[in-house]
Amino acid sequence: METNRATFLAAAAGTAIAARSASAAQAAGSYDRAKMEAILGRPARHRHIIGYPRLQNSAAMRSAAHIMGAYQFAFGEGPGTVNIVVALYGPGTVMMLANDEFWATTKAYDLTAALGELPPTTIRGPRNPFYHAHTSLSPHDDPEDPAGYWHDYSVEALTKRGVSWFVCNEAMHTAARELERLGDGTAASNLAKLKAHLLPGTLIVPSGSQSLVVAQERHFTYQAA
Repeated sequence: METNRATFLAAAAGTAIAARSASAAQAAGSYDRAKMEAILGRPARHRHIIGYPRLQNSAAMRSAAHIMGAYQFAFGEGPGTVNIVVALYGPGTVMMLANDEFWATTKAYDLTAALGELPPTTIRGPRNPFYHAHTSLSPHDDPEDPAGYWHDYSVEALTKRGVSWFVCNEAMHTAARELERLGDGTAASNLAKLKAHLLPGTLIVPSGSQSLVVAQERHFTYQAA
């Protein structure tokens, strides 16, 4: 009897360890930490991460453009000396990184409007109003021209200039639930659709707040937008 009991306990313990290991492996495989580390590890003289929970008239985008411009032109360092990451961790800011198809087939516009974060000049349409460049994306534009490439605060323009985007998984869940509340599908279907329609260059991270900690541990300067 004692032998059987010992065998049972050993087997149970082994099963529990295996389950925990499988769970840990599954959790570790849910996010591309290697890619996150590669983005944060890009060689640059300056490192900057911007936390972005609310749209606030594209505040994070403006900051990113101004920081890069100041180093490139005012300090004469040229392009590529700043590694800038924008961490989006609010349901409204998450919508900025969804592609045109998502905006055309969901209530992304209604969600950002309901949150009170949509700029009043934004026109409802089938495209993501935050993605597309407002300029020709020409690096030959005058840096002093406020209508030129170097003052283009779109996701497309900033991505071309080297900005990276971290999108918070928790915020995506919140956005998916809010879309359901607006009568747009289910939270589960919205989440799956959002993940499938993120813009190129976007990396899903477990938590936007946690990504700020990880970046600061790697000597990034943090700015709240």
